[in-house]
Amino acid sequence: MKKEKQSWTDYVPHSVSLYYVDYRENLDSHDDLQEQCIRRNSLSPLEEQILEWYADQEHGNLQGYLSEIRNEMEADGKSAEYIRHEEKIKDLLYERNNTDPAEELIDNSAVTNMFYSLGVEIEGYVYGGCGRGESETVSLHKIRRALQLKEGLFTDELHELLFNAPYGGELLIYFNAIFSRLITGDTSHDFKRIRFYGGVIVAIVDSRNGAGYHVSLQTDITLPFYRDNLFVDSQVHYSYANEICGLLNSWCDSTRWETGMMSLEVTLQKSHINEYQKQEALYEKRFREGGCTFGDMNHKRHRDTYYINSFPCGTKCPHCGTFWID
Repeated sequence: MKKEKQSWTDYVPHSVSLYYVDYRENLDSHDDLQEQCIRRNSLSPLEEQILEWYADQEHGNLQGYLSEIRNEMEADGKSAEYIRHEEKIKDLLYERNNTDPAEELIDNSAVTNMFYSLGVEIEGYVYGGCGRGESETVSLHKIRRALQLKEGLFTDELHELLFNAPYGGELLIYFNAIFSRLITGDTSHDFKRIRFYGGVIVAIVDSRNGAGYHVSLQTDITLPFYRDNLFVDSQVHYSYANEICGLLNSWCDSTRWETGMMSLEVTLQKSHINEYQKQEALYEKRFREGGCTFGDMNHKRHRDTYYINSFPCGTKCPHCGTFWID
C-alpha cells in the first residue's frame, strides 16, 4: 500500500543528480586551474569555473526535478503548498544532490607534472668567459647540502647533472601528482613537510632561457613544505618537461612522495620562480594590451620581429628593441 505523503519534504527525492560528468571530461588541459588551486590551497578556483561550465546543465536538471515535484503535489491537491515552499524545495534538492563535478573531474584526470624547488640557484657559465660564476666544487657542495647527501654518494650522477646544465638554474625535484592531494583546503593548517623517495628526479633548470638537465637518484629526502616552492611545470615558461625536453607525462613517475603535518627544524630558501612568474604576468598583460616589453625574451609576445643577417646575427623586435642573438 502506497504511503500517503504528509509534508512537502516527502515529495523531494532522497537523492538527486543535478550534474552529469562524462568519463571523458577531465582537467588534463586545465593546468592553469590546477596551479591556481595549489597557489590558494583551495579548490575554489575550480569550483568557480564549474559554476560556469555546468550552469546550464544544473539549471535544466533542477527545473526537471521541480516540474516532477510540482506535478505530483498538484495531483494530490497541494499546489498552494508547492508554491509556498518552492524555494525550500530548491534548497533541499541542492542538499540531496549526490554528484560533485569537481570530484569527478579530478577522478577522470591524469597525474600532472609538478616540481618542488629547493630554493638553490646554481651558477652557469659567464657569457664571454670560459668558466662558471662559481667553482664546480662550490656548485656540487650546494647541491649535496640541499639534497642532504653525504660526500661520496652519487658522485658520477651529480657531475653529470652539473656538466649538462651549463646555463645553471634552480635546483628542482620533479614528480607526478593528482593536484588535489597537495591541497588541505585550510590556509591555517597547511602541510608542514614533503618527503621524496624512490628514483627521485633531480634537475637544474633555467626556466627563463629554456635549458636544463635531470638525473635520477635513489634517495630519500624530507623537506619543509613551502607552498611558494611548489609549481605545476607547464605553468612556468619555459616548461622543462614540455617546452625544453618534450617529455612524456610519465617521465617523472619514479619520484614517490608524501606530505606530512609534523614540522621540521630544517629551513628552505624561497624559490626565485615566484618573482619570475610575477614578471611574466606583467609581460603577458602588456602583450594583451597590444604592446611588448624590452627584455621579454619570449618570441610569442612580440610582433613583426625580423632577422638581421649581419654581425651580431639575431632576431629583433622593431617595437621595443628586444634582440635575440644567435
